[in-house]
Amino acid sequence: MKKLLLFPLFLIIFFQFSCVKDENPDPLKVEATIEALVDKIHQGFFVYEIAGGTIEESIILPSEGMDGIYGIRSADLDNLEGDDLSLFNCLNNLNPGILQRVKLRDASNNFAVCRYATGLSYKDDIKVLLERVETERLDYIRQFEEGEITQESLIGELSDLKERFSLVYLDIKQFYSDLFKTCLKTLINDIQSNLTNQQWETFVGCNGI
Repeated sequence: MKKLLLFPLFLIIFFQFSCVKDENPDPLKVEATIEALVDKIHQGFFVYEIAGGTIEESIILPSEGMDGIYGIRSADLDNLEGDDLSLFNCLNNLNPGILQRVKLRDASNNFAVCRYATGLSYKDDIKVLLERVETERLDYIRQFEEGEITQESLIGELSDLKERFSLVYLDIKQFYSDLFKTCLKTLINDIQSNLTNQQWETFVGCNGI
């Protein structure tokens, strides 16, 4: 008779400990952490390189303007290092379960679709800018070749042209920034909702927040 009473007692204790373990975190704290994480990762969008813009070479954007996490493709993951791979390494280090992996993969796919949709208009604007600047660059070179300006003036004009390009390029980034950032925040929200409390804390710490 005593043995029979021990089983329901064990269940009560088990469920009590389960409730404590799965207690929901403070939603305000979670939201603040998500915002901080999104802000940190999004900063990579404004870390970029502008090459060329010389007599020999047109202006080039090595990443086509898709800087930071927004330029990372699944095919590139094996070749990335450092901060570029931080988010993905941090997820893999959690050793998520099979169901978690499926949901996280869905979240990643949704992010890719969102990023692609925003990127279409963004890239079009950059393409127009690059074409306009290239026309100006070639015109300066023509003026030099026809003796209308000196080589020193040409170099100065090309330097000024690249500077003007940089300012307009930054304006385009600022214009699309919130759209890309919304895609990222949705991704981080989806990640958070599919991790346990402990996994989320580990993930956040791994990303330096």
